[in-house]
Amino acid sequence: MSEHKIEMIVFPNPMQHPAWVPPHSPEWYSNLDHELGEYKYPWKSEFYEPTAETIFAQKISSYLTSDSRILDVGCGHGEFTCQFATQAREVVGIDRREGFIAKANQIKPAASVHFMTVDVNNGLPFPDDSFDLVYTKKGPWLFQSDGNREGNRVIKPGGIALLFLHGGTDGGLRELFPGLYTPFTHNLYDMQPLVSTLKLKENHLNLIEIQMIEETEYLSTPEDVLLKKCFGQNAKLKEFVWRECLPGVEAIFRKNATARGLKVTNYYRIVTARVER
Repeated sequence: MSEHKIEMIVFPNPMQHPAWVPPHSPEWYSNLDHELGEYKYPWKSEFYEPTAETIFAQKISSYLTSDSRILDVGCGHGEFTCQFATQAREVVGIDRREGFIAKANQIKPAASVHFMTVDVNNGLPFPDDSFDLVYTKKGPWLFQSDGNREGNRVIKPGGIALLFLHGGTDGGLRELFPGLYTPFTHNLYDMQPLVSTLKLKENHLNLIEIQMIEETEYLSTPEDVLLKKCFGQNAKLKEFVWRECLPGVEAIFRKNATARGLKVTNYYRIVTARVER
């Protein structure tokens, strides 16, 4: 295949396939639970440190004392949650997936860490003003004036609420693999739409900051490009993507990868706010 032909490859868009499952939908989480038993990325890659999750963990830690009680909403299999076991008085992780919570309870390092199966749509099983800090890492946001407000109820006055959002991946990825990855349709650095969506003031939250993070990742193999795209998808969708896309992805990967792998950029936002009441 010539270099010119490699550059002109246009891949089918997996999101238009009938088997595509919207990310973070109940079916998507069910796929993860069935296939992996945990919320963990299956592709191989290297990162330029610190990673976005490391920065988020440091942000959380900066607000903790030995007397803090914290809540992780949508904790997955609990690996991220457990790192705060020695930094706070009590750490609670909740998730609606029983499989994730079962795995979390197998790895919890201390009696101060608790994991519970909870569907936040049915309310939280905690008294008012239970926690000093409530955070979610790509899980449900429970400070919604026109939706779920359980976060407002269980957090103490003056408590800290943190939101960790994945804004997408690029760094050339979308140009290299058109169709497989579609162009962004918004300005990643414009925070106003996010502020408007969150309605912080209406939810008694005083914005402290929104931090934009550019995380550098090196995907190890061509298959990892597809695994990243198809994270949480079912076998039927993956079979289609591998059949239709892998040969072209292999050619483009060989041409553009460095010694560490194919360099991409992951974009994240960390929202930090304080409860005003």
